[in-house]
Amino acid sequence: MRLTDYKDKVIHFIAIGGCSMSGLAVLLGKMGFKYIQGSDSAQTKYLAPLREMGMKIFIGHDAAQVENAELVVYSAAIGENNCELKRARELGVPVLRRDELLGFISELSPNCIGVAGTHGKTTTTGMIAQIFEEAGRDPVIHMGGTLPLIGSSVKLGHGGEFITEACEYVDSFLTLHPSCAIVLNIDADHLDYFKSMENIIKSFAQYMSQVPAQGIVIGCGEDANTLKLLRECGRRYATYGLSPENTYHAENITFSPEGKPAYEFFKGREKLCEVKLGIVGKVNVLNSQAALICAIEHGISLDAAVKALADFKGAGRRFELRGEFNGARIYHDYGHHPAEVAATIAASMPIEKKRLWVVYQPALFSRTRAQFDRLAQCFKGADKVIIIDIYGSREPFDPGITSKMLVDEVVKRTGQDCIYIPGMPEAAQYLKEHLLPGDLCLTMGSGTVDKLDGFIFNEESPA
Repeated sequence: MRLTDYKDKVIHFIAIGGCSMSGLAVLLGKMGFKYIQGSDSAQTKYLAPLREMGMKIFIGHDAAQVENAELVVYSAAIGENNCELKRARELGVPVLRRDELLGFISELSPNCIGVAGTHGKTTTTGMIAQIFEEAGRDPVIHMGGTLPLIGSSVKLGHGGEFITEACEYVDSFLTLHPSCAIVLNIDADHLDYFKSMENIIKSFAQYMSQVPAQGIVIGCGEDANTLKLLRECGRRYATYGLSPENTYHAENITFSPEGKPAYEFFKGREKLCEVKLGIVGKVNVLNSQAALICAIEHGISLDAAVKALADFKGAGRRFELRGEFNGARIYHDYGHHPAEVAATIAASMPIEKKRLWVVYQPALFSRTRAQFDRLAQCFKGADKVIIIDIYGSREPFDPGITSKMLVDEVVKRTGQDCIYIPGMPEAAQYLKEHLLPGDLCLTMGSGTVDKLDGFIFNEESPA
């Protein structure tokens, strides 16, 4: 099919309220597609901009809502039993998965930069987007969080480069053929789909193989799975990390009192520049090197790239300061995988504080079960841990795995001060009663826990 054939036809998005799906709808709208509509099970903060663009938005799913559709797009969170998807298939309406639409849009730009990896995709995509935008390259941008520079998660540019997150879930990134593929790391996740680490590695290998012969793969040499695939991919590649054995590496890493890293950036033994980041976390010493190499490969000066990295203050829901309560700072981070939780806690360590609180919402019953042992040990460094009920999302309730079980295992394995509180209102009330001036509180998870600060600040929970 040709996407442009649908510019004057009705396109219906099922689950339009998510960050990526709403972003794709925005891109189509700005590309001149006239009749875009969609549905979601609940109001979300991403729907208002769509309505402002004139899109019809339905709250709730109903088969009748696709009767006029001429193309239907649905997200990975939507099962085959969804009434709208079933009706679209009955009517013979063409149907696209979210990743297939992303692939079609990416093909409209001569150069695609795909940022893949189990962890760090949104932050690294944001860094690259910031660099290209500040350099005047006018890229198309598609990422999983808001980039403050553009006030959105997407932007329609006309410079010939498409910068996008490349998510591995359900092999979504295999609809992309990036001229520049970035692989940050390869870890065990989405085991409900992949079933094994071997299958995850095979998927990333396929992603690398889809880079054209004249393209490049940029990967972290500190990650054993990534390094092995780079050496086998048959494409030109560059590695980065902390060791001089990599193509590029960082040395002399220091941290500001706010926890923001600075380092010297080398290619081999040649010092290229000094870098000061505008965000916290040692992990971002690695992520920012991927962004710098991407800039070099696309002819952007290091001076411009370094300035952009200093200007980059993070993406939405990534170590995002939400406010203060009783002198305690409240941050939110999207991290839900145990490696991400541990990295975010580590990122907060250099920041001056009295006590570190972590409020964690596990994501998915299947993921909590698969990562149970790692989750039980990922909160080290936190003074106080609260775990609320599991966010089930697309999965049915599973009584065989609970947050209370996870709390008991954390206490058993680490002896940490970890308690179970079922819901966000109760957790917020507990925090309001126990937070002290100088405390730092991290709310973490990919589900609805980002609304917790609304309860803390006595606001109505944001949509």
